[in-house]
Amino acid sequence: MSKWKYSEKNDSRNYDLEAKELLKPLRESQLYEMYGIVNKQLQRSVSPVREKELNAVRIAIESYPGIDKSKLSFVLHGYKTEMAQKGHPKDGVKSTYKKKV
Repeated sequence: MSKWKYSEKNDSRNYDLEAKELLKPLRESQLYEMYGIVNKQLQRSVSPVREKELNAVRIAIESYPGIDKSKLSFVLHGYKTEMAQKGHPKDGVKSTYKKKV
C-alpha cells in the first residue's frame, strides 16, 4: 500500500501481444522507422507503463521475421566514421583540374 490516496492498479495488459498486433499492418520500411522512433522515445524520460509499451514494441520489431539486424544497428548508430558522416564528394578528388593551354 502506498502513502498516496490512489490505489495502485494491477497491470494485466499483455504488452507483447499488443505490440505484435501493432506491427502487423506495417511494411518493412515502416518497421525500421518505428524502431528509430521507439529508441528515441526510450532515451527520454517516460512513465513506467509507457516504457513497458516501448520495450515491447522494440523487442517485437527485433524478433520480427525478415528484419535485417544490420539495418537495425544502422538505424541506432548511423555511420561509424566521421568521414562517412561529414564527407563530401569533392573530398575524394586527388588531382585538381588544370587548365589546358
